[in-house]
Amino acid sequence: MSEEQQAYSYQAPDQYLYNLLTGGGGAFGLLPEVQRYYAKQIDKLGQKDSSPFTYSGERIADFSPREQYAMQLADAGIGAYQPYLARATGLTEEALATQAGGISEARAAQLRAQQQGEDYTRTGIAATQAAQRGLDPFLQRAERDVRRSQRDFDPSSIDAFMDPYEDAVVQQTIKDIQKGQATGDIARRASDVAQGALGGSRSRISQQESDDAATRAMMKEVGAIRSAGFGSSRDAAMSEFARQRAADAQAAGLRSGLGAQAYGAGMGTAGALTGAGQQLYGMGAGSSGALAGLAGQLSGAQMGAAGAMQGLAGQEVGFRQGDVASMMNVGAMNRARNQALMDLNYQNFVGQYNLPQQLMSGYANFLTGAGPLLGGVGYSGPTQQSPYGAVTTTGMAGGGRTDGKPIPEGNKGLAALANKAPEVVKTMGFQVPQKKRAGGIVNARFPMSSRKLGA
Repeated sequence: MSEEQQAYSYQAPDQYLYNLLTGGGGAFGLLPEVQRYYAKQIDKLGQKDSSPFTYSGERIADFSPREQYAMQLADAGIGAYQPYLARATGLTEEALATQAGGISEARAAQLRAQQQGEDYTRTGIAATQAAQRGLDPFLQRAERDVRRSQRDFDPSSIDAFMDPYEDAVVQQTIKDIQKGQATGDIARRASDVAQGALGGSRSRISQQESDDAATRAMMKEVGAIRSAGFGSSRDAAMSEFARQRAADAQAAGLRSGLGAQAYGAGMGTAGALTGAGQQLYGMGAGSSGALAGLAGQLSGAQMGAAGAMQGLAGQEVGFRQGDVASMMNVGAMNRARNQALMDLNYQNFVGQYNLPQQLMSGYANFLTGAGPLLGGVGYSGPTQQSPYGAVTTTGMAGGGRTDGKPIPEGNKGLAALANKAPEVVKTMGFQVPQKKRAGGIVNARFPMSSRKLGA
């Protein structure tokens, strides 16, 4: 197909809208501003505050002073319970040591008391045995004295009480009797001489009778003397025997009493020693129990103090946790507010960063929405021509839609002519209807196309 057989067709927006898109006629040009905006963004790419990705403002709020103080409290609280636990451990160990010491001391006191009790008891037993041994001699002597006091009277003991002058008295008595007989014999012989009978039988009989009388007298006197002496000796011997037996009996009683006294004293000493041993044992046992009780009380008090220390440790931790939680809660509110301010600053930055694009996008949306209301410029002809030449427009920037009336409905010939030669139809006072072309619908938002048409 030759060049003369080719035809050109244009469909352009109204020139005013075109100027708003391209910046012609001193208008704000959307496309140039978009180009400059993106060129500027590309030139500043990576620079500080050139995009939300290089935003230099603070994005994350730091911990508030209260939160930092809470952290300090938390840090200070780490191991703060250790002194309490250590003290509780020490008190527990002291309680165990006190209890062990008290038990040991109580055991020692118990052993001392037991030893002292045993010593005194042994001493008491020894004193009892000594008292028994001391009593035995007294009892033996007393028994001998009792046996002596019970012996029969020994007549042979009378000789010890015989009058040593009894023989002299007897001899003197015999001499006196013999002297008296001799005197009587002298008188009798004198009488016999006087009578002449001396030497006679009568005289001999008288002499015999005198001798017999003298013998009887001597016997009588000697017997009386001997009897009296024997009786007196017997009585003295029996009296002495009785006295001695009474003395033996008394001595037996005295020895028995002394033995009993000594035995009682020994038994009293033994009893006192045994009682003292029992008292010492009781006192030692009581002291042992008292020591054990005191040790138990002190140990219990120390264990109670240990428990109190453990409780204080828990309370201290709880109080610190409460302070930390309180500071954290208040600090979290402060930090949340600071974070909100930082987020607001960032949002403002992002908003300012996107605002030109949003404005241009809104500007473009406005143009695309309101631009078609201005109509457009169409051209179809054998030569290329500017869409904004001497064509009659609405007067806005030398372009706009042509005046005319719509092609009557049913006038297919005029409609076909409008498709083939729209400018002719326009000169006829009719509006040329827009039609689809290769680039899409002719009535697009920004229809501006040019293409060669077949002959």
